[in-house]
Amino acid sequence: MFSQSGPVIFIVEDNLLYQQLIARELETFGGQVSFYTSGEACLADLGHRPEMVVLDYNLDGQINGLEALEEIRKFDPSIFVVLFSSQQEVHSKENLKRYGTFDFLEKRDHSFSLLRQLVKARMRW
Repeated sequence: MFSQSGPVIFIVEDNLLYQQLIARELETFGGQVSFYTSGEACLADLGHRPEMVVLDYNLDGQINGLEALEEIRKFDPSIFVVLFSSQQEVHSKENLKRYGTFDFLEKRDHSFSLLRQLVKARMRW
């Protein structure tokens, strides 16, 4: 499932349509893109050392995106995390301080191309 060539990217999104739209924007980068519908499933695979995690706020399972982000930070604070959500309150100063640095994109029509630009700018391809 995981290859040694190219970056490892985790997409944590429970909406299958959004998964497909995100995948379409990131497919040209190569590497290994893995999809998860719950924070728990993503956290269970962190041993595969993702360079980037695109994380929704509302997820299937017991934990939300911020709780998953907190656990990702405990595991490896250097993982580049993009919180990709329609929850505007997630991008408050309090959350930025509590969870460390992460990027936030609000889900809108043009957000998928913005995500691609953000990934291109931040990753080392």
